[in-house]
Amino acid sequence: MSGLAQLLRRHREAVGLTQEELADRAQLSARTISDIERGVRSRVYPDTARRLSVALELGKPELETFVDVARGRRVVSREIPVTQPGVPRPLTALLGREQELSELVRDLDPASAIRLVTITGLGGVGKSRLALAAATELEPLYGGRIHMLPVVANQEPEHLLGALARSLGVSDRASLADVGAHLSGGPTLLLLDSLEHVLVAADDLEVALMAVPDLRILATSRQRLGIAGEREIALMPFTVPDPSDPRWAESPATALFLERVRAHSPQLRIDAEVVIDVCRRVSGVPLALELAAARVRHLPPTVLRDRLRRGVGDLEDAGRGADRQRSMAQVLAWSIATLNADERLVLRVASLFVAGWRLDAAARLCGEHLDVVRATSGLVDRSLVMLDRSPEGPVDVPRWRMLDVVREFVRGQDSQAVPADLRRTYVDFYVELVAHVQQHLGREHEWFQLLATEEPNIRTALTWAAEARDAESVLRLAGGVWHFWQARGGLAEGREWLGTGLSMTPPAEAVTRMTAWWGVGWLAYHQGDDTAAEAAAQELEELAHRHQDAGALRNALTIHGMVAIARETTADASRLLGEALSIAQGLGSGWILATSLLNLGLAHLAAVETEQARRRLAEALAAYEDLADERFRARCLGYLGLVSLLENDPVRARALYQQSLAVFGRLAEPGGTAEGLAGMAAVEASLSHAARAALLAGAGERLFESHAGRALPLERRTTARYLSSAKQLLGSEAWSAEWHRGRELPLADALELALASSSASAG
Repeated sequence: MSGLAQLLRRHREAVGLTQEELADRAQLSARTISDIERGVRSRVYPDTARRLSVALELGKPELETFVDVARGRRVVSREIPVTQPGVPRPLTALLGREQELSELVRDLDPASAIRLVTITGLGGVGKSRLALAAATELEPLYGGRIHMLPVVANQEPEHLLGALARSLGVSDRASLADVGAHLSGGPTLLLLDSLEHVLVAADDLEVALMAVPDLRILATSRQRLGIAGEREIALMPFTVPDPSDPRWAESPATALFLERVRAHSPQLRIDAEVVIDVCRRVSGVPLALELAAARVRHLPPTVLRDRLRRGVGDLEDAGRGADRQRSMAQVLAWSIATLNADERLVLRVASLFVAGWRLDAAARLCGEHLDVVRATSGLVDRSLVMLDRSPEGPVDVPRWRMLDVVREFVRGQDSQAVPADLRRTYVDFYVELVAHVQQHLGREHEWFQLLATEEPNIRTALTWAAEARDAESVLRLAGGVWHFWQARGGLAEGREWLGTGLSMTPPAEAVTRMTAWWGVGWLAYHQGDDTAAEAAAQELEELAHRHQDAGALRNALTIHGMVAIARETTADASRLLGEALSIAQGLGSGWILATSLLNLGLAHLAAVETEQARRRLAEALAAYEDLADERFRARCLGYLGLVSLLENDPVRARALYQQSLAVFGRLAEPGGTAEGLAGMAAVEASLSHAARAALLAGAGERLFESHAGRALPLERRTTARYLSSAKQLLGSEAWSAEWHRGRELPLADALELALASSSASAG
């Protein structure tokens, strides 16, 4: 290696820059930096030497030496120290690592009993930057006795102790006793960066720590060292904020991206949604954020965002930024290259699960011969995957997840399409999982979170089943999930998947198609498509008669009855929903019976038979409470609020609506939340709080539109009368202004307004 190569690397690592960061700061290509450090170029042009010296912030003596060596006017010894006492000063502020920094300073205080701390994490997650910050904070406590030893990729493990001794100012041939004697003047901290390259030398470090009591080590590595007494701080990517968060720009991910963008393009302004989408596409990994920010010099932010939507690898074809993008790929490629065959297979299988994966799912796809837990542990050790500690899903089923940037890289390395047998196994797993979930109809608290977690994976299974023209699997999947889609606002997606499966030939089994038509009917009804809902009910009714299926007949009658309510044929509605209740009483399903009571209560409500409506709704409410079904219990409370409103008892109506709305807001169900907001608007209107009514009405209408749903016709007709009076009271112009202001309210603010006491008039 040339003297210039050693000198440049030493200065670059002293200021904590990667090759790509130095290239960007010096306005050179990353290839130029790489060629110099690899010894391909032993001298450079004067302008290049000047750019590098400025970017490295060299003082006068160092500047003269560097320029002379770079121009070939001076030869330096090949024994240039790999480090020097003191802590390199980073050129940028540390963002978003306050807690980890505090832990490091506490653990490595000279008075602490901890001797070794390892910062672990995926390459590019910011381990080295955090270590430098901690060393800077600790420098006064160690009296300046802090040394840094960067470990290069081609470092020979057997020479690590020699390099360590040399970095501490001792000959690399000195014994550990000599090193100990040299450090006897007080505690010393050694910062070892990128130790994943020499993990086999970890035993030597353990020997050094035991032999030199005054020595403490702060290491960075993509996996823990496995030394007794090691304290690990696992560094995760930054969490990407939600676009609705008013403080989104203060999040570490967005703040880092924006800071780096402004360094390149100070006058550029980027919309919040674009910034957040870019941050999400690179999984909040600090290095990836910096690489993306550097591309803003070459691409408009919206174009960058669109290219990232196609995958981070799509950036590799765009000029000098390609070298920077490959640096992230190299980080991942190195980690993957260290895997054994079993770990590689599990990583490949794991990349198929967009939303993370369950242990049983990975085991099914990998085969019984493979120890999935052991292989996954290897992936966790290298920070390629992580244990999912989120509360969703059953606590007794372990789950792991993978960053999007890792998944895209793994999928990009796999040039072959996913084999048909692997797809089949994947689809079968989710068909069985959804079938198991269906057994708990009415116990959403046990399975809605599971479906919320698995929804992207189920969507993959649906796609593969549809591509295979497998109507049975498509409809068993979609038919088992439509209740969830209805609750979470996925009305259009649900209808599309059910329609896809029903249009396929050969068709699915009759029982599967009956469940699908039931879902189509309800989803169409909630979208306001009564014609399609009635057509679905007719198909379902014919199948039910043909196969003598009482449950399916009850479902068909229910849809017919709800359409009759929408069309204000209340006598037909009462007859149809009464028949459905009679059938439900013989089916042995508590949830079906409770729902039939609820539906008949709505028929009475449509006929303004409030006493009968209250009785049926109260029966349904008690049944749902026995079933612990929060969602439908909240629905009953809202409809009882409507009964109280019709009986001119707005105080009781408000209490019932607020109870209902609090549950729907917590469950994040858009349909029920929108109904509650509309009901509260009517209550406020009945109390002559016209401005407040307009705000809530606007917020409710906006929420209905957000998921292509509609207010149920019965409720809309009832609440419209009260809102019309409030509009006259307030005046059309003022009403319109407040209504539009309500549409712009964040949902959290609308809920707070609806759930607050309205004893003081708002209009």
